[in-house]
Amino acid sequence: MFSKHPTTGGGDFQVSGKLLCFAENYPYAQTDIKANLFRIKTDLTKPSTDCSGKFRFKFNFQEWYPFSYAPPIISSIISEPSKQTITINGDSFYIDNSLVQVYFDGVKQNNINITERHVRIEVNGYNRVEAGSMSINITVNELSSEKHFIHCFSPIITSISSVSNLIGGIVTIKGSRLSSTSLTPTITIGDKQCIFIKSTTSNELECKLNPNEYGGKNLPININFGGCNSTSSVVGGGNITFSYNIPKISSGSYSNDVVTLYGSNLGSNETSIQLYVTDGSNNKININQFSVSSDEKNVTFKIPLLKCRLFNINFTRADISIYPISISAQLSVKIVNGTSSVSNGTIIIELYYIKCPITSIVGLISEMKPTIKVGIQPINECSIPSLQFPTSEYYQTICPTPFGTGVNKRFTFKYNSMTFNQLLFSYEPPNVKSCSFSRTIFENLITIHGNNFGNSISLININLNGKEINSNIRSLSNNQIILSRSDSFESGPIDIIVEHIKMKSSFYLILPPIIYGIINKDKKTLSCGGLITISGKNFNTTDEFKVNVIVNNQNTTIFKQDEKILIVRANSKDSPFNVSVFIGKDLRISNFSLKYLEPIITVVPMVKNNIYNGISIIIGGMSLSDFKNASLKISSNSTIPLECNLQCSLFPNELFYYSNPKLSSNETDFTNYTYSLSCYSNSFISETSGVFNVQFGSSSFNYDVKIEDFEFLISPSPTPSLSPSPSPSLTPLPSPSSSPSPPSSPSPSLSPSLSPSLSPSLSPSLSPSPSLSSSTSSSSSSLSNSSGNKFFTLSSGTIVGISIGCITAIFTLI
Repeated sequence: MFSKHPTTGGGDFQVSGKLLCFAENYPYAQTDIKANLFRIKTDLTKPSTDCSGKFRFKFNFQEWYPFSYAPPIISSIISEPSKQTITINGDSFYIDNSLVQVYFDGVKQNNINITERHVRIEVNGYNRVEAGSMSINITVNELSSEKHFIHCFSPIITSISSVSNLIGGIVTIKGSRLSSTSLTPTITIGDKQCIFIKSTTSNELECKLNPNEYGGKNLPININFGGCNSTSSVVGGGNITFSYNIPKISSGSYSNDVVTLYGSNLGSNETSIQLYVTDGSNNKININQFSVSSDEKNVTFKIPLLKCRLFNINFTRADISIYPISISAQLSVKIVNGTSSVSNGTIIIELYYIKCPITSIVGLISEMKPTIKVGIQPINECSIPSLQFPTSEYYQTICPTPFGTGVNKRFTFKYNSMTFNQLLFSYEPPNVKSCSFSRTIFENLITIHGNNFGNSISLININLNGKEINSNIRSLSNNQIILSRSDSFESGPIDIIVEHIKMKSSFYLILPPIIYGIINKDKKTLSCGGLITISGKNFNTTDEFKVNVIVNNQNTTIFKQDEKILIVRANSKDSPFNVSVFIGKDLRISNFSLKYLEPIITVVPMVKNNIYNGISIIIGGMSLSDFKNASLKISSNSTIPLECNLQCSLFPNELFYYSNPKLSSNETDFTNYTYSLSCYSNSFISETSGVFNVQFGSSSFNYDVKIEDFEFLISPSPTPSLSPSPSPSLTPLPSPSSSPSPPSSPSPSLSPSLSPSLSPSLSPSLSPSPSLSSSTSSSSSSLSNSSGNKFFTLSSGTIVGISIGCITAIFTLI
């Protein structure tokens, strides 16, 4: 039989039996014949020696006998939570990590290391925060420890609160391993049980202590989790004990003029509490108004604003004084003006609770100055904090700010050892003061003058009429932006955003005009007023960029103007017109030639014959300038000369051109030119028809007309009034032979240009007939030129109205 198994570190083992003396030649054997005992020493220096686990032993070269080394033995456990390690001390752990397995509560641990051969194993990466016992087992080369080692992770107490013995209360115990998911602790204070309430974390638990008539001091505390009792951890040694009714102030804080003292058993009767504050000047400030929480754990009160950071709180309750607690309020800063211009500026900062008094010491001035650092900019010094007045409740410093843009710029403010990293200020918003305009050989430019624009195009956003125009930026500086002016730009509000800072108000940009051209059709104008139409945009501009049109070296008069069309009236009577157009003093169009349109007669009514006033006729047309003469030839081959008065009327907002009113793809003229020629003679005739002859310059016109008696007494006027009146369209007369000839195919769009020249009574009389060429009966009068060619017919039944002076006459042709 075998006994005394050797450890993995080596040792003797014994074999007992009979006839063991024959093994005397075994190199490692010792014999004791009397006891029939045979000892063999293991030799760890032999590489072939297996020094762990089970093996076989052969005695006297006869028979193999099974044998093993001693199983692993655990003697102690050391837990180090801060390192997250468990150290296992014992023996027979061998030297090869790969042959060793460690189990905690049956769970194999993978991160092990034999730190001392055979006797010490370290398990890494293990941290147990719960209290309670743990079973540990080790297997070395398939040979397990005979007994599991039980280790207690004991609760550790570092502090305990106090309660009133009269009312009891909640006791808070702090430390570590004060919780368990499977175990409920048993807590005793002195000989009283404190009923477990909860473990808020592994570092704190609460229990309820019932009232204790006798109270007590320095009572022992124990917390037991499944047989594992607590220990105490006190700086300097000793155990944590419990005492009733001891007021305690653990800390104090200051915020917004309010001091809060934190502790326990601070009292329920405020009349038993005395509080006062002493500042750096040892001035005693009694605190008469304060508030104690219902759980007696904090007291709050307001104190006057203090300039210096250190002050003491003295607390007394029921004649029990607590050692004064000093509160060092952290430096408090307040930004007075939080904006700064882009190029330069300052921030005023108020300082409270600073280390005072501040004295100027030679050589230490730089240390007394606060510093400010904005972004990656260099550190700048602020002014030495000072009191603005002897009675000021704060110190003040002035700090410079660097060039920059944007809102909520973080800056670091440092004074002595205090650093503030979360302070914010914003730069002033961009501001536009004015705009100017210029031209290069390549493009038109807008220059925006102002400030706080920054110098980074990527940080600026420019909008005109709500549309971004950043692509037009040509250059940028803090006080000036130069933009390329696109022809698509319209006058309107300009808004600039610099790094999220918007302008306080928009700047209304009035752009200079853009001239597309003079758009009179066929480069002609009517002689009535000589209107010239200019197409473009931004005509409603400032005086600086006012469009000025010069005709034959004379100024013109504005007849009609809006953003896109400018119509001027020439004061010159000479044709052709030599037109020049200026924007301000800048010549844009020069030597543009316009001619008068040839005369066109569009309306020839009947001749009115009155026994009292003689004959009269009013014809209508366009460009009827340079009137020469007019006459009425009757069948008796006699010719009656007529006295005539030519009148020109201009009416805006009507179509001007008699053929195609669309001047271009994007412009339309707004003006109607209308002429009327009123002719009369005092002669009374008995004829019913005749030929009306009229000559304008070199152009003569002849029309067959019907003569109708008119029985009312009327007074012919040398200048009949032909006021405008909207009317349905009239079909224009075909042009008679004349020189030069008017256009061959006048459009029906001519008719609106005629109606304004007729009196209000004339328009309704013409309205029944959409065309003068239509008829309501077979009777008609022919109109012909001097060659006798017929051109147009006024049908019977056609109603014609004529205004002469203040009398309006209405006739129906029969």
